[in-house]
Amino acid sequence: MKPSIQTLGQILYSPSQYVIPVFQRNYRWETANWAKLWDSLVEIRQPDKRGNHFMGFLVFVPGLAQPGQHTTFHLIDGQQRLTTASVLLAAVRNVARRLDQAELADEIHNDYLTHPRKKGDQHYRLLPKERDHDNYLDLIENKGQPTGRLADAFAYFEERVSELAEENAAQLRPLFDTLCQRLEFMCATLEAENAYNIFKSLNSTGVPLGASDLIRNFVFMHVQPEEHDAFDRDLWSSLEERFAREDGTLDEERFSRFFRDFLMSTGRYVSPKDTFPDFEALYEATGFVPRELAQTLLEASRRYAIISGEQADESAAVTRALASLNVLESSTTYPLLLALFQQRTRGDIDADGFARAVEMLRGFILRRFIAGESSRGYGQMFVRALANDKGESLSALEEYLLDRGWPDDHQFTTAFVTFPLYERGYTREILETIERSRGHKEPASLADAQVEHIMPQTLSDGWKTTLGASAEIVHNDWLHTPGNLTLSAYNQELWNHDFSTKCARYAQSNIVLTRELASRTEWGEDEIRVRGMQLAAEATAIWIGPKESVVRAPEPDDRDEETPARRELRRRFWTGLNEFLVAEYPDLADVEARTSPSIRIPSGIRHIGFELYFGLRDSYVDIDVYFWREPSYRVWEQLRAAPDEWNKLVGATWEFQQLGEKHRGLMSVWRDVPDIRRASSWPDAYRWLGERLSTLYGKVAPRLREEMDRLG
Repeated sequence: MKPSIQTLGQILYSPSQYVIPVFQRNYRWETANWAKLWDSLVEIRQPDKRGNHFMGFLVFVPGLAQPGQHTTFHLIDGQQRLTTASVLLAAVRNVARRLDQAELADEIHNDYLTHPRKKGDQHYRLLPKERDHDNYLDLIENKGQPTGRLADAFAYFEERVSELAEENAAQLRPLFDTLCQRLEFMCATLEAENAYNIFKSLNSTGVPLGASDLIRNFVFMHVQPEEHDAFDRDLWSSLEERFAREDGTLDEERFSRFFRDFLMSTGRYVSPKDTFPDFEALYEATGFVPRELAQTLLEASRRYAIISGEQADESAAVTRALASLNVLESSTTYPLLLALFQQRTRGDIDADGFARAVEMLRGFILRRFIAGESSRGYGQMFVRALANDKGESLSALEEYLLDRGWPDDHQFTTAFVTFPLYERGYTREILETIERSRGHKEPASLADAQVEHIMPQTLSDGWKTTLGASAEIVHNDWLHTPGNLTLSAYNQELWNHDFSTKCARYAQSNIVLTRELASRTEWGEDEIRVRGMQLAAEATAIWIGPKESVVRAPEPDDRDEETPARRELRRRFWTGLNEFLVAEYPDLADVEARTSPSIRIPSGIRHIGFELYFGLRDSYVDIDVYFWREPSYRVWEQLRAAPDEWNKLVGATWEFQQLGEKHRGLMSVWRDVPDIRRASSWPDAYRWLGERLSTLYGKVAPRLREEMDRLG
């Protein structure tokens, strides 16, 4: 490699053609990048400025020499920069033509954008292949209707150049001179066999490469350059089409998740940051044929589409089971499901067995959710399930899930009746699933239905009279539980009317879950509990699990099932934590001494809830912040997109999780507690929780309120 500094004019005003290979990304620069370049141009054009503007690296690999054709260079790094500069030149050309500066316009077009004497693709000095090809050529030829980010970039620069020309049309020539003479690049031409290794080390500027970008480059670097177009056309484009957004652009984040899940389907956990290094190490170590690998990935992507519900399986039972699983936002199961698909292809399990495995996963996730068990660690847990398979896939999976704490029928139904479902998530999904499970010949449409509180969220005087002296207690304890929830398209009309008025409307409902309420004459604590038990019985049959608690032989790290001893251990922990907080942090909220794994504490922020968790099974404590409605969900999205500042506030890393409802999210901060069953380990946990709670109320909560106010 012999690097040299060259100006934009030196690069483009040459007999060469610069080809952007098919494996490079679509054009990715956005307004912030364009504005930064334009501001730099404005800055260096000031009378007192003498230096040039450094644009970064351009790295080339020479193509095969062809008689009578240009010297072709494949641009393997810097395509975003050179493409942007060319689009800017096209914008200057167009404005010059509009202002009758034909000489300048022709000079730009003929000497810097095209090779006038060449035809076809040889006509263009910069040539994107496949991706962005048509849009770029339409911009250069000033025809058609280009779309996408290239068109947006052109519109941005044309507007900036027009503004400059409106002030003084004579500014166009100096602007062109600045572009060609004062934009500098560090250029390097590589030997083909060294290109990939050097390319990896140059991803330090511009838009960072994601795992899917790097994997694409890695695979294509093992394909002969003259075969790139055919490889992309025959195989790789078909793979990427499976991960395209509605507008046709590639969803790179989802594509990267696919590669990670594909790697983990072998039974070894891969962290997101290790997706590309692990992929590279696997295939460099074993050697691979690019076309065979692409075929394998294509088949895996087809299965992935079935798993995610984008495509139906040949088995209706499998399609139904996967649809029900996906309701639970269960992407952590995808590696395991990919592995089960492979076993099905080999004949180790049939379609019914596959559907049964999906039903087990579905029951495991939902039952643990209702029982208050944490989902933290599912990403590793379901991958490790593959290591437990010794040939009997279903029995091995069942045994593994039982060992990881699969609530039995009694645990599940007991927790279900009093579970604050409306606050925690999956409310609509659970109610809709129960409604559909009844197998009506003419099922009601649920598209417009909303979750309805039978005993309303705001108690009228009539409701207070109906509920009696303990109205507030009943309302607090039972409002959000399943027994008090149903589905209705008339929520606004029902509001907080008395029960008899609501029943008249319920009688007209096409939703059986709601219509059957009309036969009741009273509604209070007993009625809510009884209905909750009825729904719990139906839920138990839908979300399957062990009928009874599974008793296993003790092991060195034996972890109890739900027992009185376990409940007492939790009560002692919460009692100790409350005593610690009273002594060390008297301004914090009291922690109620309960036997449950989680304790809700007040947040003081509408639609945001705080919760503490004591994880006996996985030996950790955590603090959860729930975002329950659309206004707070927007705040959660902002935090997830830029968590660094929030991590610094608590001195730990927040983990973010999308909950089942459309506008519900969770962020958690946690700490491992070795020997959590020993009280001697609790003081350290208390200190950690106390410090984080103090920060939560003192720094995080005020900032959350500010974000809520800012986002409306």
